[in-house]
Amino acid sequence: MDSLDSSVIIAGQKLFILQGDRSDSLQWEKYGFRLECPQGAVSKDTEVAVTALAGGNFKVPKGTVLVSAVYAISVSKGLLKPLVIELQHCVDLRKTSQTGCLKFVRAPLKCPYHFSIVEGGCFRVGKRYGSIKREQFSCMGIVAEMSNGDTPSDSESEEGYETPPEGSTDDTHNDSGNRAGETSERTASPINTGLSQGMCDCNCVV
Repeated sequence: MDSLDSSVIIAGQKLFILQGDRSDSLQWEKYGFRLECPQGAVSKDTEVAVTALAGGNFKVPKGTVLVSAVYAISVSKGLLKPLVIELQHCVDLRKTSQTGCLKFVRAPLKCPYHFSIVEGGCFRVGKRYGSIKREQFSCMGIVAEMSNGDTPSDSESEEGYETPPEGSTDDTHNDSGNRAGETSERTASPINTGLSQGMCDCNCVV
């Protein structure tokens, strides 16, 4: 994706081609991404380009930490209906009260990547994927809210700032530690390996 800057760590890239005359269910399990396209949601030969990012200059809302890879998503043509995306996260959800600590976030495709919370989305007990309907795409990810308002000690976070939900003009955010999964080089290991319980030290609000 040409609009991404050199600070990001690209784990993988995928191009989906949607026809629109039928429903499509597309899966990129290696990097924890799924796409559901209802019939009539797109015009013929619509391209959806997805880049999985394992690191970068990511700024997330205060009191949250990234628990997924970041996905840069672009669509070649305007959508007629929303698409459903599913992203993999590393949180072990054991009871319904924990599902509320997870939120989808989005950011423009430019550095620094200032993420804001997106309203909506669905997270289920025992499942490592969250789903959300979207009509517009950019950078997407999942964060967990911390019970004490602080990010984990191993996230290398700096002092954070309050951030409003999507749609606000306030762009102040918290530095997430710039990692969506452990990687030691630019060609990162598969995200579903990096997003293990071990790298996720978040105490969700319950």
